[in-house]
Amino acid sequence: EKHPGWGAQTLRLEISKDERFAGLKIPSRVRIAAYLKEQKKVRKYERHQDLPEPKTHPVQRPHQEWELDAQGVTTVTGLGKVSFINLLDVYSHASIDSHACLNTRHPRSQEYQRILRRAFIRYGLPEWLSLDHDSAFYDNKSASPFPSVIHLWLIGLSVQVRFIHKRPPLEHSRIERHHQTIARQAFEGQTFADVTALQHSLQARLLFLNQEYPTRALDGLPPFQAFPQARHSGRFYGLDTEEQLLDMQCIYDYLQSGHWFRKVSSVGTFSLGGHLYNATRRFTEQTMEITFDGTTHKLICLPERETTAFQLDVQGLTKAALMGNSSALPSYTAYQLALPLPYP
Repeated sequence: EKHPGWGAQTLRLEISKDERFAGLKIPSRVRIAAYLKEQKKVRKYERHQDLPEPKTHPVQRPHQEWELDAQGVTTVTGLGKVSFINLLDVYSHASIDSHACLNTRHPRSQEYQRILRRAFIRYGLPEWLSLDHDSAFYDNKSASPFPSVIHLWLIGLSVQVRFIHKRPPLEHSRIERHHQTIARQAFEGQTFADVTALQHSLQARLLFLNQEYPTRALDGLPPFQAFPQARHSGRFYGLDTEEQLLDMQCIYDYLQSGHWFRKVSSVGTFSLGGHLYNATRRFTEQTMEITFDGTTHKLICLPERETTAFQLDVQGLTKAALMGNSSALPSYTAYQLALPLPYP
């Protein structure tokens, strides 16, 4: 009663040290756990459920998979602390993009969406995007994470999302090395008056790396010489066509394969995907089992002590909410309109 946080293992160890129980047979951890359950003293644990992920395949062509990652905070002379987001094509080793974020240790999801839009304009949509478990695009606070806005946005654009499950260098080793390459090429030892100058340097060196710099893994050829088709994926994207490209049915199908568990608060609410839902006080302190109906587009909620589920309107699942501010691209970047012609 005095130590509600102690589990069966801790209790057994503490009992064995207590002189009042010297010489007595100490119950096993399993028996103590059974007793705690019988007395309804067991702590509730949130049930674990991974996000659904599509089956992966070996990377065999340019733009089949991009790796996205933030380098972390770096000191740049003239600007101070800067966090860089980098994008790399796994197969061709093409440097897709690099984006500088000033005065932040943790880029927001809008910054990731911004660099992705810029990359889509230049190189088209990739087939896959691999991400780590950064909180900008992964719900780290739940054992049954709900997909983030940027995750659903990518699925709606028919870009499959894969989350790495091993720490670098076991996974994402290429992008980790690429951070160092970008730093040496674009800003180490240099001074910049503003972020525009830094971004111009990044873009110039990316072009140099793709068109001129020999890559050991490509027999000494630059990526665009080794793979001319790496100049574009063939899956065209434009800011003016994003709303039409965004396929909500793909999102509905993905959510229908998900499963989430949330505990109802003392005031009868629970949080899912950053939105607050009212389950009423009737279900206070109960765990809610939640699924998504792909036909009605509603959440199906089943309380732990009930046999009948009820429905709630899902929040934030509109094109406008997923797209956010689609026009918020840096003014210092010039774009060439993509022509619907095959690349040689």
